[in-house]
Amino acid sequence: MTYSRIVKGDASEYDIYSLTIKKEMIFPEGFDLHEKYNNLCKLQQEKFTHIKIPKFRCWIDGDLLVYESDFIKGKTIRSIRDFNNLYEDIIMRDSDYSFNNMLPENYIKDSKGDIYAIDLDEYGYHPYEERKKTWEKFYGYYAPFIEKYRGKYQIDAQVYGSGQRQRKIVDLLEGFFNSSVTHIPDDDYLVVIDTKEFYSFEETLDYLKSLYDEITLQLQVDARGASGIHKKTSELFNSNNRTTTLK
Repeated sequence: MTYSRIVKGDASEYDIYSLTIKKEMIFPEGFDLHEKYNNLCKLQQEKFTHIKIPKFRCWIDGDLLVYESDFIKGKTIRSIRDFNNLYEDIIMRDSDYSFNNMLPENYIKDSKGDIYAIDLDEYGYHPYEERKKTWEKFYGYYAPFIEKYRGKYQIDAQVYGSGQRQRKIVDLLEGFFNSSVTHIPDDDYLVVIDTKEFYSFEETLDYLKSLYDEITLQLQVDARGASGIHKKTSELFNSNNRTTTLK
């Protein structure tokens, strides 16, 4: 990353300088470092939709594999939008080659809002099912907020009845919580969410509100910030629809 700054006062004007990070890797006996080297060379040609790759160069120096890349200054990903972009680019991409390290610290958002993968040697041959399993291990709890996720952590719900409130609950579960919903119109009001039964509209909203709060707390995103970055929002969470039994 190249910075330019002018220092006022007694100091002279700054020169432009570059800031990079170099990683040197020694591999255990029997491991072919050329495989990692070829992966890094392939990564230099890759294009992702949301995730950026810092400029880097790589080379083999005897028993060492070395790469030097631009240093990305920023913070780790935190928002629901960030995790959706990560899932779309890293897990859902139409290729057997991708990253398989899901630690947030390995994805840095700079001051412009661009997200960079920084642990470049983690890129390699990782088929979709392997990547999905790794993601579920790390972030299965966040599944209700990941729009394109389909798997064992997806909320399973049944909504009984055909009234306006039932339709709102279906829209909320499908549009906001990415749920797999079965709607049974010819019956009295009943909502079943992952074996939990709710017999009133207010009780259902209270549970979904608490679920929303719990997940955003896990994501370390305050409710105000998170609600502003959801692609799909629901009027059920505005002030006119709040229940009177919020804890």
